[in-house]
Amino acid sequence: MGSSHSSEAEKAKLGTMGRLSEDMLLYRLVDMHGGGELIPWMRYAHKTGDHSIIDGFIDIRVREFLYKGGEGKLVTVTELVKIRNKQRNAMLSAFSRKKGKGKSGPNVLDAVNQEGVNAGDVQKILKLVGDGGGKGKGGESKYRDICWKLEERGSMGETLLGVCLLQGTSIHNMLALKLLDNFPKLVNDFNVSEDYYGLSPLHQAIVNEDPYMVSVLLRRGADVSKRCFGAFFCTEDQKTSRTDSMEHEAVDLSPKTNYTGRMYFGEYPLHFAACMNQPECYRLLLVKKANPNAQDTNGNTVLHMCVIHENMDMLRLAVQTGASLRITNKQGLTPLTLAAKLAKKKIFIELLDLESDVVWAYGEASQTAYPLADIDTINEKNGEMNEQSALSLVVYGETAEHLELLDGLLENILQAKWDAYAKTSWYRSLASFSFYYICFFMAYMNRPFSYTTQISTNGMVNQHGEPLKFSDMKYKIDYNRTLVSTDDLTRLNYYQYTNLHYDELKARCHLINYAELPLTQGWIRLGAEVLVLVQVIIQIAMDVLDIRRIGRKKWWNVMVAFPAKLIWKMTFFGIFFIVPLRAACHLSMTFVILDNVISTILVPMTTIHFLYYSRAVKFVGPFVLMIYTIIASDLSRFIAIYLIFLIGFSQSFYLIFTACERAEYENSNVTATLRADDDGDSFQNLLPNPQEALIRTFIMTIGEFMSLYRELAACNSLLLSTIGKICFIIFELGVSILQFNLLIAMMTRTYEEIFQTSKEWKRQWAQVILMLELSVAPKKRLHHMQQYSRPRGTQKDIRAFVVIKKNDDDDEVARQVRQEKRERMHEEKMALIRKKQREIEREGAAGRPVTRRYLGGESNLEKSRRKSFAT
Repeated sequence: MGSSHSSEAEKAKLGTMGRLSEDMLLYRLVDMHGGGELIPWMRYAHKTGDHSIIDGFIDIRVREFLYKGGEGKLVTVTELVKIRNKQRNAMLSAFSRKKGKGKSGPNVLDAVNQEGVNAGDVQKILKLVGDGGGKGKGGESKYRDICWKLEERGSMGETLLGVCLLQGTSIHNMLALKLLDNFPKLVNDFNVSEDYYGLSPLHQAIVNEDPYMVSVLLRRGADVSKRCFGAFFCTEDQKTSRTDSMEHEAVDLSPKTNYTGRMYFGEYPLHFAACMNQPECYRLLLVKKANPNAQDTNGNTVLHMCVIHENMDMLRLAVQTGASLRITNKQGLTPLTLAAKLAKKKIFIELLDLESDVVWAYGEASQTAYPLADIDTINEKNGEMNEQSALSLVVYGETAEHLELLDGLLENILQAKWDAYAKTSWYRSLASFSFYYICFFMAYMNRPFSYTTQISTNGMVNQHGEPLKFSDMKYKIDYNRTLVSTDDLTRLNYYQYTNLHYDELKARCHLINYAELPLTQGWIRLGAEVLVLVQVIIQIAMDVLDIRRIGRKKWWNVMVAFPAKLIWKMTFFGIFFIVPLRAACHLSMTFVILDNVISTILVPMTTIHFLYYSRAVKFVGPFVLMIYTIIASDLSRFIAIYLIFLIGFSQSFYLIFTACERAEYENSNVTATLRADDDGDSFQNLLPNPQEALIRTFIMTIGEFMSLYRELAACNSLLLSTIGKICFIIFELGVSILQFNLLIAMMTRTYEEIFQTSKEWKRQWAQVILMLELSVAPKKRLHHMQQYSRPRGTQKDIRAFVVIKKNDDDDEVARQVRQEKRERMHEEKMALIRKKQREIEREGAAGRPVTRRYLGGESNLEKSRRKSFAT
């Protein structure tokens, strides 16, 4: 025990670089608690102005931690990735560890002695040996210039400069600048640990919200294209999927993510500045040619990061300074569609306004054209479905925030689709299914059910539903068996009666003997069955065409959103399966039974499809959703808990009744099956087997419990009767009363939540529209799109949706966004006026001649401008 305790203590002291914290000499210089050997001398230098001591201390103590005294050393990316991968695996369990993928290749630097060669000569050597100057695929460098020794870094893989910036105090910042004065190459050295890999001093200065330090680092040559791949700055749902490749420095991540995580800041310094809402740092980086359209491992640009963190001001600044609104990330999402997926309404409205063009404006009314490239579900080039469109992401979104986005523009587009073609398609689809259902109903209801009764009774009831006469019967002695009565032993003969005129083979195939049946049960039923089969074949052919056109995965994802339609399509397999069953009726009675069973199941499965059409009806659609939601959430959870009680108590009752039956036998000294039934208080075993016990207990749940309780009371064993009654009371309280009332409360809550959401019908209506749109050919879809849109500019293939609206018609969020924009524009105009006034005052003070308008006179144009500024 003592050894294990000590080993755990040792592990607690270990840093993430695999060494004990007290063994890290770096923290003796500057530690994580504001102390260290350098800090007192830095305070002394700041107080007295004497920097000789701190300079000498740095030159003696710090230089030994650097490669080549601070000149740096080239290290392969593969070596750094191995360090990162090893550290990650050390933190994971044995089953979660992953090795780096790919081949590392030969290390050319192994043959180069970098101690006596400067960095420029090393680059020339790499070119001479054909290594491309250290460039890999895609122009990425295969080597990194490392200044601080890898084995002398801190627990986060940081350098001494990183420790100073991590503290962020004024003394630590002065010490950081002092280190840069002595060792300039530290400015681009970065952390190499798994959690903070790639974190450079420039990243840290931005996180510290220190524009001055950012400007200093940029002047000293900080690289604005440095990328941070650390797990600490990764999305929460991607941390478990992090893997390494020896062929590149970036971490491989799963593309499936919702971009959750407060510390997901992207990878580039510009991304960090946007996420931290640092416009000064952002502009400083732009001056140094930082690319606002650079993409991180997830493919996100600055605009994507502003959407994720809902940073409206930085979004506007990024657009004003050249960030593109058209770049897509790894999921194929632009900033606009990403805002739709994440249901960020304010950002979504702002991006719509940024992409829109105002055609005309008069007072409170305006006509605005919105480009449909990223909004509509129809591709404006070829008419194909765009599943990454804002409309599709909002309609199939599952949160209440997505419902809020269905107001305004998206609702207008849906209404235009409905008027253009969806309404006609809906009525046509409803009419065709109604015809199919009538045919299916006739094919089922015209079946000769009386013939089925004749088969089940072996001819004792004929096809007309009449019992067989005695003159048409014959009997045969099947066997003798001995029955023991309560009076005496009596030998009785057992007779089995059969029909003299019953033809079993002919009766089994009664469903295909159309000519021998009445007209409705024969030829009319045959015609209905043929029509059903033909329509099923046509529907399957149409589905196959849709799958080939849009892909199997997308088709399935759409169908999952419509359970009623999916269930109806499952009936097609049953209809096809009935055909060979009916043809094989002469082989066995089993095929006839399967025919009847499958047909009985197909009827409710087909009828359910009417719920799909009900979703487009305003006063019915929300209730259809309530049914789906209650079944999927409330009822499923209730069944999971209820089954535990049902199985447990049913077997308990089975054991109690079996024991009571044994007690009854011992008390009466005769077998339980031959006991006298004239005594009303005698015990009768209602649960002869576990299966019957399960069914009886379920029946007892829904209210029929008197018969079971009566038998418990009649049990001859007082102990067993008492135990049974206690179990009965617990079961009734725990299941019949508690759980069923809990289920009712859960369903009531679901009902109220959906009923109070007035916009839920819009989502159901929109999903039906997009479902109908899926079955339309691409050329027709493109034609319909051209009906409710107009060309944007001179290019006819670029479409826009035109909306004429009044500002008062917008919702609260849109009005708030517009008011903020109005106030911002007013402030900018007032700032411009004040700037002009200051220029005028300076010119007047300099003695320059002033025109009449500077002395107070105003032209009509200037008066109108001043009034517009005021409004």
